[in-house]
Amino acid sequence: MTVSIEHQADLADGYERESVYVEMQDGCRIAVDVLHPAKGGRRLDGALPTVLHATPYRRSFVITGLAKSAAVYQEQLADLQPGDLVTQYEERPIARELIHRGYNFVSMDLRGTGASFGAEFADYWRAGHDIAQVVEWIAAQPWATSRVGMVGISYEGMVQFHTAAFAPPALACIAPQYPGLPQCISDGGLAIASFVRTWEMLHKGLSENEPSAPVDGPDGETLRAEAQAERAPGAYAMIEAISAMEPRQVTQLTVADLSESTAERTDLGLAGAVGPWFTSAHAQISAANVPTYLVTGWWDLTFPGYLIDFFNRLTLENKKLLIGAWNHGQGGDSELLRWFDHWLKDVQNGVMDEPPVHFETSEPSGSTVWKSAPRLPLPEAQPRTFYLSSETSGTIASVNDGSLSQAAGPEPTEAKYDVDHSVSLGMLNRHSYYVDDVFIDTVDLVARGQRCLTFTTPPLEAGVEVTGAPAVDLEIATTADRGAIVATLEQVQADGSVAYLTEGFLNFEHRRTGDAETGHDGPFWHRYLSSDLLPVRPGEPMAIRFELYPISCIVRAGDRIRLTLAGADADNLVVPTIGDTATLDVTLDGDRASRLLLPIVNPHLAPTATVAEGAFDMTDEGFAFRRPQDPPLRNRQS
Repeated sequence: MTVSIEHQADLADGYERESVYVEMQDGCRIAVDVLHPAKGGRRLDGALPTVLHATPYRRSFVITGLAKSAAVYQEQLADLQPGDLVTQYEERPIARELIHRGYNFVSMDLRGTGASFGAEFADYWRAGHDIAQVVEWIAAQPWATSRVGMVGISYEGMVQFHTAAFAPPALACIAPQYPGLPQCISDGGLAIASFVRTWEMLHKGLSENEPSAPVDGPDGETLRAEAQAERAPGAYAMIEAISAMEPRQVTQLTVADLSESTAERTDLGLAGAVGPWFTSAHAQISAANVPTYLVTGWWDLTFPGYLIDFFNRLTLENKKLLIGAWNHGQGGDSELLRWFDHWLKDVQNGVMDEPPVHFETSEPSGSTVWKSAPRLPLPEAQPRTFYLSSETSGTIASVNDGSLSQAAGPEPTEAKYDVDHSVSLGMLNRHSYYVDDVFIDTVDLVARGQRCLTFTTPPLEAGVEVTGAPAVDLEIATTADRGAIVATLEQVQADGSVAYLTEGFLNFEHRRTGDAETGHDGPFWHRYLSSDLLPVRPGEPMAIRFELYPISCIVRAGDRIRLTLAGADADNLVVPTIGDTATLDVTLDGDRASRLLLPIVNPHLAPTATVAEGAFDMTDEGFAFRRPQDPPLRNRQS
């Protein structure tokens, strides 16, 4: 029955927990917590809708004080003490809010993690098959209705797509938040060592020092020990190989051959060949037709552009995309509450009457505007070309202090750069901030820029909106037989302060571009396959073309835009020339001038994006970078 009313809040003020094993078809036992909503200590009567959360990061645990979790969760648990039990209610605001709104919240340890049995956890399709069985188990319980939704961040978001492909009948909707992709491990043909180190430290530390709680009953601890004894050795072998790689190995170790290979999964009853990642299975996921609300942020690790492409490939009847001015896992909860109320409670709250895409446009101050559109990229965001010029900008004492001009100079010149392998964006950058802070915090960009090549526009005469993926088309020669380029886009404000906007990077041997077989709305695409590798010959100019991660930002009149080029990011990337010397020659001006392409919204074209209206009303769910009004961290861990 359809109920045309707004949500009635605070049906519950707490929960009642039960923890059990659910046996899979192959006999593997999966540890599950059921958090039933309760009011005044009494569990709510009747069958209630359920939201499921599947995680490799512990469904529940007892605080030991010996492990370090993501900072966003440290903040939630700051007032708890060693010995306290932590469920998703204590750790996740969205779980708490859903329970208060009268939802059961079920959390499960994925196979091979926590208190669940199983040898390993990296078979994502096996995980999806398990989760689909838990969905149907939930629907068969007397405390549940026949409709189940899913929620979860990162790895937990990724496996929602792997689950949807199996089309379990009771799965009414999913809400993948910041779903994980292999590009967090390597992208641009380079290893993102800072992410790898941080994730390995986080996952191993939690598993070993603050493990998942046992299920209920006198045998719970014994069963958990038996489950952990099943773990296969070498669970972190791939991660450890990347952490320990020699720089010269990075080209071969970051090829995408394995992640792009496909195979039949008839052992799981999945139709058609798939690769290990959900992005290979858009056909199967579309055929399952589970309503999907995909959430990401413009500074969500390396993910936003890849997720926009995947969203566009899905042919679901009901799909939505939310992109905030957020980093990994930061916002979106309030909109997902509307999503679950609609699909699991039949509340007519307008969530499906609005455009399918909502995105947030921001300024460095953290001031933002939410907009709605039929799709991204925006057709009105047209690439505007800025040529890299030898003309001095007078704004920074960098290696060259060049300019960005809308017309190339007549005579070609070169900007020479001796690669400084100590240049870095710091350890709190977009790839690895998330254990030590809830905000991205790059190093001083002026001091960093002084050790790089920089190209800066004059002050803008009129403000512009940049929405989409910036790109660079560079001509570079190097004295080495390998190398890489790291590009950052920055906003130089009228007061001289410099704000990070986005970045991109490319291994020279991965410079071959081509068409994306599954579609890509952007100027350049790389497959990163071994068959696409090209040799680097010292002194021979190369066309180095790649996109930076997409953004949506306002650059005010009087501000400037700066492109900074480096050959390394010491704290974050494994580049192939570490330990060696290399000099780069970047072509400026003339017929072969290197250039920056910015997707600037053209005010003279009919807009497809408009300021969000109607029932969509996002509260302030944070900004990727710290603002003056943001309180200091008060986490329980040093």
